[in-house]
Amino acid sequence: MKEEAIWQVAVLDDHPLIGKAIQYRLAQEPLLQLAGTFSQRQQLMAFLQRNPLDVLVLDYMLGDGDLDGLQMVKQLRMRYPNLRILVSSSVEKPAIVQLLLKAGVHGFVGKSEDQEVLINALHQVCRNKRFLTADMLLEMDKFSESDREMHEYLLPREMGDDLTLLLRELSPREIEVIRCYLDGLSITQIAGKYARSRKTISGQKQTALRKLGLRSDLELFKYKEYFSGLVQHH
Repeated sequence: MKEEAIWQVAVLDDHPLIGKAIQYRLAQEPLLQLAGTFSQRQQLMAFLQRNPLDVLVLDYMLGDGDLDGLQMVKQLRMRYPNLRILVSSSVEKPAIVQLLLKAGVHGFVGKSEDQEVLINALHQVCRNKRFLTADMLLEMDKFSESDREMHEYLLPREMGDDLTLLLRELSPREIEVIRCYLDGLSITQIAGKYARSRKTISGQKQTALRKLGLRSDLELFKYKEYFSGLVQHH
């Protein structure tokens, strides 16, 4: 135990080597104490109930059976509002970072970065400063300027919360049209089913695609199973 340690740091990453590497590097940092490394959310939650922690280094993409990063962040922020969260991820996309910052993380470091960047980030976050690399800030500026659709950056699994929110923007009729379209009905068949004009149905489908951030039928069908599940429950 380093007696002069000020900040308690924990790592949640399902890749054991990441935890080991951070453990080795933090041993050389007098102001940072590694309180624990965890590969599963349950282990971390059990630890947090009994131990004080200043900063959590969180991998955005945990194993398939675990919560995605966004949900995890929201849960942690609710239960431990004083805990600072630094996300470390191989998914280095401005849209993801934007969502994470909105959810309350204090910094983001891509896994392609040198380990010293992570150490620097930890020091900044411990001092209650937000940390993003200059490259990421530039990417986010470009992303905001062009206001690109988020679907270019997000995979279905990473989009869970956000798709649900986007679906809420759809009117009941737009949802009906998307549901029928995914079931294989043509615009003409949907128009006949609901006794509306083909033009109306086509317009509702286009509006729904735009609201969902999709530019083509191909993109809609790429996420067919995903959307079907969400639309059915809507």
